[in-house]
This record gives sequence, C-alpha cells and structure tokens, in this order.
Amino acid sequence: MSTRAANVAVPARRESRHYARLSAAADRGRWSVERDVRWAAVDPARAHTRPDLLHQLRDAALIESYHPVHLGWMLHDTWDDVDAGAAIALELYEGFKHFHSLRTYLDAVGFTPAITDAELVHIRATAMAQGPRGDLVARLVEFMLSEHLASYFFRRVGEQAPDPVLAELLALIAADEVRHAQAASDLLAARIARDPAIVPAVLDAAVHFHHFGEQAVDDVPVALPGDPLAIRSFARRVERLCGVRLVDHLKQGL
Repeated sequence: MSTRAANVAVPARRESRHYARLSAAADRGRWSVERDVRWAAVDPARAHTRPDLLHQLRDAALIESYHPVHLGWMLHDTWDDVDAGAAIALELYEGFKHFHSLRTYLDAVGFTPAITDAELVHIRATAMAQGPRGDLVARLVEFMLSEHLASYFFRRVGEQAPDPVLAELLALIAADEVRHAQAASDLLAARIARDPAIVPAVLDAAVHFHHFGEQAVDDVPVALPGDPLAIRSFARRVERLCGVRLVDHLKQGL
C-alpha cells in the first residue's frame, strides 16, 4: 500500500437519517393492490353477511380519500422539515393505496351506494372551505392518534370479516397504520427534543383529541366501541412521548 493510500482517512459511518429509516420501513412493509390481494377469490355472498362492516369500510375509504387535503396542509407547513416531508409523502401514497383497495373491494362485492368521484370532491371542497384546525403541533398529534386508532379499527374489522380476502387485506392496511402512527410520533419526539416547552401543547391536543376523519364523514367508524386495548395504548403512546401521564396533566389543569 502506498503512503498516500495509507494516509487517506476513511469517512466515519454516518448515522442513518430519519427519512432513510422511514423509507426502509415502508419498503419492508410494501404490498401491491394488484398483486397481493386475491381479487379472484373475493366472496360477495360471505361479505354481505356483515353489511355493517361494509358500511364501516365505506366510511373508512372516504376518510382515506381525504388525505390530500389535511396532509396537503401539513406538507405545506413542514416544508422546512425534511423528515416530516418524507413521512407525509409516504402517508399520502399509502393512504391512497388504502382508499384504492377498499373502494375496489366494495365494488367487487357490489356494495351500494358505490363511492363516486363527485362524493370525494364534495368532501374535499367542504374541508377546504373550513380550512385546517389547530396549529401544526396539534395537527401532528391528531395525525398520530388518528393513525393509532385506525390500526386498531382495521385489525378489529379484519378479525370479524367473514370473507378471508377482506381479512387479509385489512391486516395489510392495519400494519401500515402502525407505521404511520409511529412516524408521526417520531416527528413529534424530534420537535420535543428541540423545544421541550411544547410538551403541554402536545398533552392538551391529546386530551382534546378529535379524529381527522370527522372532517370527512359524519361518524368515524369504530369496530369495537370502548376498545380497552386501543384506549390504554392511546394513553401510553402520549405518555411515552411526553414523559407525563395524561391524568397528571389533567390534574394540573384543575
């Protein structure tokens, strides 16, 4: 080895950027609407034994179709945060995939009323007229907790689904929602690390939480009302993020 070669410094291994980890996680969890769902095996007769689940999935599809509006606002407000841009862009794509697969399933089993593009545009136009609610921190909390509850919703509906194809599809969607909730949590954790003074605002947003789906449908579907596991994990997620129990935060406000 030449002296010159020996003196060349080996670059230190750089820590993986957050957006790179997000991308890697999305790659590991990727699935295809066209190739990974057994469309030829869909059983409309079995699906229609639970019309209540199909109604819930129709509302869930409408909520997923609403992402270009509320996430569009968030993307605009995080232009200076590269990691946030990556997380929101991935959510926009995967949320579309959820909408596309749910709408395709409902069409495949002949569920009525069918979702129309005009309906989707009306939902978006109504939201656009109202504008975003809350500041960016509040909307990140809303995003995180809505995705957290969505993972439980799709898991619970999948457990009840009479059609095995639907159960398989909802398991894929539920796994995506777990990643989305964690991505939002990581974005908030980074903001808290930079400015711990926002912790009370995060806790307040959690206490006054409203699912973003309320801006798209009259009633956000719930697969298991009062789901104790979803409720306990909801609180634990916030408490791990903030280092403060929600009940203690509430007591401070009394």
